Order: sequence, then structure tokens, then C-alpha cells
Amino acid sequence: MIGSYMDESFDTATSGVFVVGGLLGRGVAFFELERKWQNLRKRSDIDIAFFKASDCEWGKGEFAKFVADPDPEHMTPQERERLDSISHEFLSLISSEYVTAQGVGVIQSDFYEVIKDENARAVLGKSPYRLAYDLAMIQCAWAMKQLGSGDAVAFLCDEHEKYSPLAHEAYRKLKMENPNASEHMATFSVADDRVCQPLQAADAVVFEIRRALNLVLGQWQGHLRKQFGILADAKKMFLVTRAGKDHLLHIVSTHKPGEPFKLDEIMEQEFDENITFKI
Repeated sequence: MIGSYMDESFDTATSGVFVVGGLLGRGVAFFELERKWQNLRKRSDIDIAFFKASDCEWGKGEFAKFVADPDPEHMTPQERERLDSISHEFLSLISSEYVTAQGVGVIQSDFYEVIKDENARAVLGKSPYRLAYDLAMIQCAWAMKQLGSGDAVAFLCDEHEKYSPLAHEAYRKLKMENPNASEHMATFSVADDRVCQPLQAADAVVFEIRRALNLVLGQWQGHLRKQFGILADAKKMFLVTRAGKDHLLHIVSTHKPGEPFKLDEIMEQEFDENITFKI
């Protein structure tokens, strides 16, 4: 059995990318990651209740104590350096364990353009949430197939006020609709990322994946930052994919409204070479 801790990270506008992903690994690796994560979180010079990547980036929430002015535009270079150094330390914990990162990004501008059509909206839903999670879970099943060890993946996802009550039934239907993937899919559960530390690590991972995809897609200007490099240099970035307009239209054309997503074709995908980021 291999565990998958999954979270989402998204741009609040209808542009950018909606990413779902996280970390894959065995129990011992996550036990060690959780132990080290807690020690770092409780260290006297950090001392936060939980880690959230976006709050660390903007000096909000648990990280507000590290900035004098809550307005990000007024953050001093010293405050920026301090927040980045904390983020680097947490990401380095991930890079030191036998875990690997994966994520799927749904391009939001394409998604919201496609669902202007009433039938497409009935198939895909009003937000990328469900599709992104289902794509990410099937991608994990594909990883188990490639591993070839007979393992199945057990999912623990960040709970969501709106979607979590429906999540178990949606997962059951996803497995039924995708028999090839279901051979590699085990249990499903949800937890609060404020108390589940491996989910905090998953949050840190998907935050970096979203930034990277936005840069690659030309949505943002800039460069990959050190946080992504910490994971990539340690070969922890296993698989990052994206779904754009062509993929969305294909799903719409092959589904009826209300049907679970039929994604078994992902199980046959092949990659002939590593993809590198040149930003």
C-alpha cells in the first residue's frame, strides 16, 4: 500500500491554473516526514500551529507575526528573506524523505470558456474541483501501474466544506467507471490540513506546482524559485501534467451530464523522455 496525500491550489480568478496533487510514499516515510515537520513547526523561532504555503508567501495567518505590515506591498526585503527561509526549510524536509510529488493542473481560462456551453457545464461542473481531483487520482493509479509492485494507492485528501460530504460516493463511482485504474486504487478519506501534517506538505508541493505551471503557460512572468528547485533537484517532482481546452472538449464529447469521468485511457499514457522546465 502506498499513501497519497492530496490538496488543491488555485488562482482565485478565472485565469491561471487549478492544481490538485501532492505526495506519494509509504508509511514509514510519511511517519518520518510528519515527525520532522512537527519539530520544525514547533521550533521556538518558528512556532506556528500549521504550515500553509500561501500564508507563508504573503505573511498572513500563522505567518503574520513575521511581518510588521500585513500589506504584502509593504513587506521589507528582510521579511521576505525570512519567510522564504522558513519555506525552504519545510520543503527541504520533503526532499529528504522517500516520497515523490505529482500534480495535475486544469487551465482555468480554458475550463471557464468551455463551460459557457450548457451541456459542457452539465458534464464538467461549475468549477474545476471535481475534474482536477479525479484526474490526479487516476494519475496516481497510473503511477502504481508503472511501479509494477502490486501496490494500490490509498488517498487522504484535504476536506472541503462543500464537496467532502459527496466525496466518498464520487470516489466509488469513479472506481466503477474506470476498472483499469480501480485495480490500483484502495481507500479514500479526508482530513483537515490544519491538523494533518502530511497534508500541509502536500499543500506546499501543489503551491509550487501551480507557480511552475503558470510560468510555463505564460500566465505569469518570472522564474522558477528556489522552493521548486529544492524538490526538483532532489528528484522529487515525479509527474506534472495539465488539462487544456482540447482535453476538456474531449471529455465533454465522450460523456453525458451527471456521468462519472471516464479516464481509464490515462492508464495507457507513455512518456518517452523527461520534461524539463527552461524558465
